[in-house]
Amino acid sequence: MLNRFMPKEEDFFALLEQASTLVIQGSEQLQQLLEDYTDLPTKLHALENQEHACDRITHMTMDRLNKAFITPFDREDIHQLVSAIDDIMDTIEAAAQRMEMVRLKKPTEPIKKLSQIIHRQCLCVHQAVQGLRDIRNFNSIQDQCVEIHRLENESDILMKQAIGHLFDVEKDPIELMKMKEIYENLEVVTDRCEAVASTIQGVVVKMC
Repeated sequence: MLNRFMPKEEDFFALLEQASTLVIQGSEQLQQLLEDYTDLPTKLHALENQEHACDRITHMTMDRLNKAFITPFDREDIHQLVSAIDDIMDTIEAAAQRMEMVRLKKPTEPIKKLSQIIHRQCLCVHQAVQGLRDIRNFNSIQDQCVEIHRLENESDILMKQAIGHLFDVEKDPIELMKMKEIYENLEVVTDRCEAVASTIQGVVVKMC
């Protein structure tokens, strides 16, 4: 009987996992768009819907945070983590939309490789988020976060090489600016993934 009057603990882990699952799906949609660069309006609309779904999870999490009596870890950290995950989805969708806006004719190999790195990072983000349910997963969570950081470094090198090559071979200044912006936008996504990893590492330190 007493349990009926006890404050309910919201399952914030489930909400965070839903957000990170949507991010994986978004990264898959980005890869599919680049591998089959046709019918962009339809594919971009699907990505936009994915971004809206992630926004809804974020807003739901914020709303429940405001009402929850008990949280599994610091409210500020939950807020920061779900916002950081949402930022990944936002930047994936923005990068894809920008390709159409600047009239990218065909994705280059560096663009495709950057999208592959993003997808691998998103998989690591999801696994790290899942690990938060049990702090005994400390080593596994840390491994995922280290890999996210490593992949960000890999993307940074790839972006710089791709832009350097552009300046060597591209004679059209407008085309050069367009491609440079696309590379940089994709690299921003990897930065957002790294921000999630840093947030998760901070959470783990507090929970240990």
